Amino acid sequence: MNINELISKLSIEEKCSLLVGKNIWETNNIDRLSIPSIFMADGPHGLRKVVDLNNTVETISKAVCYPSLVTLASSFDPKLAFRMGESIGKECNAQGVNVILGPGINIKRHPFCGRNFEYFSEDPVVTTKMAEGFIKGVKSQNIGVCIKHYALNSQEDYRMTSSSIVDKRAKYEIYYKSFMELVKLEPEMVMCSYNKVDGIYASENFNLLQEVLRDEFGFKGVIVSDWGAVNVRTKALIASLDLEMPGHQSNINQLVHDYKKGYINLKTIDASVRRILTLIDKFKNQEIKKSNLDKNHNVSSNIAAESMVLLKNSDDLLPLKNEDHVLLIGDMTKNIRYQGGGSSHINSHKVDTIYDYLTKHENIDYIQGYSDNSNESDDELLYQIKNLAPNYSKIIIVCGLTEQYESEGYDREHLSIPKNQEYIINQVSKLNENIILVMQMGSPVVMPFIHNVKAILNCYLSGEGLGLALDQVLFSKVNPSGRLAETFPKNYHDVPSDKYYKTGNNNVYYQESIYVGYRYYMSNNMNVLFPFGHGLSYSHFEYSNMVINKDKLTTLKQNISISIDVTNNGPIDGKEVVLLFFEAKNPKTPRPKRELIGFDKVLIKNGETKTIKFKVNSESFNYYNIKLNKFTCDDGIYNLQFCKNARNILMEKSIEVSLGNEYVETIWNDLESYVPLNGLTFSDIEYMKLINRKIEKQHLQYKRPFTVNNSLEDIQRTFIGKIFASQLEKKAKLNAQKQGEEYAESMLDFIKQMPLRALALLSRGELKLKTAHILIELINFRLFKVLKYILKRN
Repeated sequence: MNINELISKLSIEEKCSLLVGKNIWETNNIDRLSIPSIFMADGPHGLRKVVDLNNTVETISKAVCYPSLVTLASSFDPKLAFRMGESIGKECNAQGVNVILGPGINIKRHPFCGRNFEYFSEDPVVTTKMAEGFIKGVKSQNIGVCIKHYALNSQEDYRMTSSSIVDKRAKYEIYYKSFMELVKLEPEMVMCSYNKVDGIYASENFNLLQEVLRDEFGFKGVIVSDWGAVNVRTKALIASLDLEMPGHQSNINQLVHDYKKGYINLKTIDASVRRILTLIDKFKNQEIKKSNLDKNHNVSSNIAAESMVLLKNSDDLLPLKNEDHVLLIGDMTKNIRYQGGGSSHINSHKVDTIYDYLTKHENIDYIQGYSDNSNESDDELLYQIKNLAPNYSKIIIVCGLTEQYESEGYDREHLSIPKNQEYIINQVSKLNENIILVMQMGSPVVMPFIHNVKAILNCYLSGEGLGLALDQVLFSKVNPSGRLAETFPKNYHDVPSDKYYKTGNNNVYYQESIYVGYRYYMSNNMNVLFPFGHGLSYSHFEYSNMVINKDKLTTLKQNISISIDVTNNGPIDGKEVVLLFFEAKNPKTPRPKRELIGFDKVLIKNGETKTIKFKVNSESFNYYNIKLNKFTCDDGIYNLQFCKNARNILMEKSIEVSLGNEYVETIWNDLESYVPLNGLTFSDIEYMKLINRKIEKQHLQYKRPFTVNNSLEDIQRTFIGKIFASQLEKKAKLNAQKQGEEYAESMLDFIKQMPLRALALLSRGELKLKTAHILIELINFRLFKVLKYILKRN
């Protein structure tokens, strides 16, 4: 494909059509110039291809549902991430998908986020290394990837209207870091987020897209909108957003109109057209290959087994033995929760339930115990348990979060599991002390019952192979080796961002700054339920002989080699995750107490010792200096620490960094409430200094005139808006009633928070964009504009 020649032959109308989707999943094709379309599909943890694009009800093709990214991250094994990406890539090839919309690399700011199951970690190092494996795996099959959601999309409530206000250091050190590193792998696309950043929609934020992503980070590919995220198409194009999805003819017309009026120049249009054509050229001759879903199902199961996290195992209650007499309790044994809700929901190839596999064992009996579509306890089911529980040597209770509790589109309200599950756990603990919890969830929960049980195995969302994977771990065919890539707090009030999280439809202040996850808990010396990196094994690993080949760094590119011996003292073979952190001693600029440098996962046989090696240089200790506008490393003493988890140091040694750089002070040197030694309180006054602006309203109540950027929530106080919202509410409840009342209410809140322009684009034709404009102008009492839209063709 001669791109220069094509650009010269394309009309302005054709060029603009390439910058707006053909439908909900494809780019536009230009047949007269033999320019084909490309097909995109959702896919953070499996291929979700819509096969009937003209139907108002989505038909999704069958595909393997792999463990969610929260689960994959718990493996701490980039090689497994590669295998998962590779397998998904093969399925894309078989179904004619050119670009997979994933992985999601947003940092987990708060466990309330309903979409946390789609993201890797609270730590950018883990996120980057695991995403790198996934991306390389997908690209090995000549399939494109789209990293998302750029940027600062940390909540689902008001995600289309809120504005993320984040200080520059936190942006670069925490939230931009993985994007900055992963664009080096040349992903085909980056997806912009729905939210505003510093008051400007991400889709049209010139600083975010052009100055940072393209100019600083060097991204040369296609920037695509999240579906329905574009506010003003011309502003988005000026900011270098290339492709709006899904497509709508009115925005093609708008681009042509604005070009002819001189609001946008041909150079800007051609730059985006060139990037789109380069993408199309890469995949125009993609070969359709067969994919073995049964083989990929086994891959999914293997990843799940390697990712499960053994949180507690008192008295070595696990693994199970054949002579154990076991009672299996819980509706989630049959109705397993193995994936998240929303745009990543897979039409699974086949599903291995826990019931299918565990009840094959003659020594395991099953009873329902509770209903997973209710919060209320069932006295009859409990009575059955009371008669049975004392007669078994071990009890397995399968529990966790149902889809009503967490999904794309809404955030959680608390960190508890359903009340009826908690009640069962507490009641059974009075009858039998040997309780094992098997938990399915997409994000942390609190555990007031933790002292009533002896063992807890966290499966997270393990994909369609959960049943087999769990069976292998429980019976020690696989030694658990997963580690938490996020902290489990004791309660949600302990979360550093809690006071500032999902505060309304306007500004969301990231007042905790760089102190996210374990960076905060360690710096503030706060007890947690389970620390970042926590995970047990059926074996015992001993660390010894920490060796550093140099104790001083004097140049930027100089490397220091570090090694540690790890011995498996038995009783079985197992894999160990080796975590290397650092702690800056008496730092000149405030820093978290502990920060992860890297990790490695190794198989060590029973009785074997292996030496694990790392390399570090001055970049390993970098932080972002807001005066220098770059990452830098200050001279000083740094403790290198091999840790069992973020809290427990196993071995440590110090090195000195002496680069001779002149230290540059910043506002951070004057922020007492951001210094760990003082206790992290994040005062309003100091935060305003940090962001150089006042803390303003976090929730707005809108009045006329309204626009299509307003939501149902905004307009429902008007007479017409109230009628429209009421009709939509009835329909939404009807559609969601099978999922339960709580789910229906949560989804209704999501719909009410959505701008009308996005609601129209994502409703699959049920609400026309033209109708949305007419509705708004009726509410505004602008009858001439109503007539104008009625007479308008598109």
